[in-house]
Amino acid sequence: MHLVYYLFAFVFGSAIGSFLNVLIYRLPRQISIVAPHSFCPKCKKPIRWYENIPIISFAILKGRCSNCQSRISLRYPIVEAVTGLLFVYALSRYGLGYNFFFIAFFFSGLIVIAFIDFSFQVIPDLISIPGIFLGIIFQAINGNFIVGLFGMLFGGGMIYFIRVIGGKVYKKEVMGLGDVYLTAMIGAFVGFPFILPAIFIGALVGAVLGVLYIISTAQNRESPIPFGPFLSLGGMAVVIFEPYVYKLFALLGIYL
Repeated sequence: MHLVYYLFAFVFGSAIGSFLNVLIYRLPRQISIVAPHSFCPKCKKPIRWYENIPIISFAILKGRCSNCQSRISLRYPIVEAVTGLLFVYALSRYGLGYNFFFIAFFFSGLIVIAFIDFSFQVIPDLISIPGIFLGIIFQAINGNFIVGLFGMLFGGGMIYFIRVIGGKVYKKEVMGLGDVYLTAMIGAFVGFPFILPAIFIGALVGAVLGVLYIISTAQNRESPIPFGPFLSLGGMAVVIFEPYVYKLFALLGIYL
């Protein structure tokens, strides 16, 4: 595909990433995503349109608000750049068709969920629950309705089972319903059996980074560690590295 199309996908993706930053900031704070217009979180001054150009404005402003000179979080250019790169990947794999837009939504939703859950330990159902239905529709359009349905039921069911059993054993909530809905959404999009490596990757990365986080910040083992970012990473990984996942299943004697 021509380089111009990839450039367009990156620009379009980074613009969507700018909107995702709005969702990440506003959804957990229950602020309207429509109004007011973008503003500095510190001084509340409205951001001019030319100060809101994805990635570029952050570089020009040297990472500071033009009014109060407070630092702008690195999260903003990171989300914009990562979203742009994921859109380029989606275009290179699916072309400019309906699959591109479904996967673009999937990636975007996981980015928002990951950052919100990391900061607030809450997963917005506003994204994950509609995402479940979109995932089923995505699979149905591609002739894989049962695969998507089973992936949704298995993924959500497994986390719900852990939630119930863990609650009885530890006498506290070990998994929130948000984790259940998120895993169901991932399962709907990636289908069965790809939901298995998605959960495994999320659990493995979460365990390793969780231990490192506890050690580096002197937290105790009771400190809550959000699972959403790691589940999101697992969901993205099985989509991006799908050919290698197929090879892994083949090595295990599972032919899809």
